[in-house]
Amino acid sequence: MSFYCLDNDIILKLATCNLFDNVLKIFELDTNQVKILDSFKYKFRNQIQRKRGNKEVRNFQHNIEKVLEMIENYSTISEHNLDTIVIDTYTKLLNYSKTKDKNTKNTIDQGEAILIAYLYYLNQQNDTNYLLTSDKSCLRALTNSGFNDVIEYINGKVWCFEQLILKNIEEFGFDLIQDKIYPVRDCDTNIKTIFGYTIKVPEDRVKEDLKKEIIRLKQETGNLLYPYPN
Repeated sequence: MSFYCLDNDIILKLATCNLFDNVLKIFELDTNQVKILDSFKYKFRNQIQRKRGNKEVRNFQHNIEKVLEMIENYSTISEHNLDTIVIDTYTKLLNYSKTKDKNTKNTIDQGEAILIAYLYYLNQQNDTNYLLTSDKSCLRALTNSGFNDVIEYINGKVWCFEQLILKNIEEFGFDLIQDKIYPVRDCDTNIKTIFGYTIKVPEDRVKEDLKKEIIRLKQETGNLLYPYPN
């Protein structure tokens, strides 16, 4: 059985775009295969409490609450329930960022360190487990960390936000996905640029720009990303 580890930000962005359920369908995932951070509830509720206002905001709240309900019983991971072997890797990853120049944008935060350490452990047992993340600075930091033993087991097992959107377009059609994303495009700077600041961008250009962003991230992160699109 393959496991999919999702960071808080990717869940939040997929929920905002009403794509979370789509991703579960794309990867044919059931509840037992999804691993999330224990901190997701607090992050999501804070997001809901900060948002007030118009129809788009209410739709955002509805999407978040729907996902909160869906993942209420999902298996959670925190630094308190990691095995000793995972804790060692987690500590190494976390300490790496603490020793970096504070001005650097590329760091591995606590949540990402937990997920990467856990995925590293899983892939030592079975190499078909994946990380879904929107934290590009973390991926750049991991690439530059020199932790080749960890990177070896993470290579090709990471999906970024742009890849997931492109996959959604492939599976469900551009018009449907554009209608979901465009009203909430402010959730991600790159996505707002790709889908259009003030008017909707046509399909061919959206796909081209998504692919360009994926290629750029691949150039910055070696072989970490799953090889999609080929």
